[in-house]
Amino acid sequence: MEQRLTREQKELGPSQMRIMPQIVHRITISLALLIVVLTVGATAKADIVVVTGVNNQGTDNVLLNPATNVTTVTGTVGQNNLLVNFTSTSGSGLLNANPSGQATVSGGTGNTALTQLTFGLASNATFTRAVFNINAATSGSVLIHVEGVNINGGFFEDDFTVDANGQNFFTVTAINGQFMTSISLTAISGAVFEDVRQVRLGGGAVVTVPEPTSMLLLGTGIMGLAGAMRRRLKK
Repeated sequence: MEQRLTREQKELGPSQMRIMPQIVHRITISLALLIVVLTVGATAKADIVVVTGVNNQGTDNVLLNPATNVTTVTGTVGQNNLLVNFTSTSGSGLLNANPSGQATVSGGTGNTALTQLTFGLASNATFTRAVFNINAATSGSVLIHVEGVNINGGFFEDDFTVDANGQNFFTVTAINGQFMTSISLTAISGAVFEDVRQVRLGGGAVVTVPEPTSMLLLGTGIMGLAGAMRRRLKK
């Protein structure tokens, strides 16, 4: 079958026509890469990033005070022993706290089907990272609502799946100069919380306690520096 050529193709030489598909291919790849870069950039500009899993870097355990049927569970965090408050708007609003083991906050009398829990530092002090584990009695979803400083729109909110047959760790991080003052967890889509456990906070007003391995590395580094200075003085 005779192939018809356009006027533009007739004006191009054979060698130019052969490289045209390569040029189109390269342009297509460049546009695809540009779209990827723009998409990644937009994601990185989010005020609050929530990931499923644990990133304990720069955080400390919240040390709970034991409590039974109270409206506010308290604890402390960091070298400065900052006060942390836990409250609930579900059921009777009463809460229990067990500081031993995995440090759990659970519903008290009239709130055993715990579906809402809010925690944060007292006096609206700020933090930039929180890690927690939702122990779900039934599967469903959790709506994570974050209040803070410099957050676009005034707050962050999104929902995530929770499974009754496993641990549900979340790491919430504020970036780009944002700070968190409180995090609220609301059970939706049929979920019920048995408890929320292993809460950690860091950044902002929280001065974290160095981990033993970090202290060991720091000590080793200082000893090495001292040895080097002594050798230099001897010379």
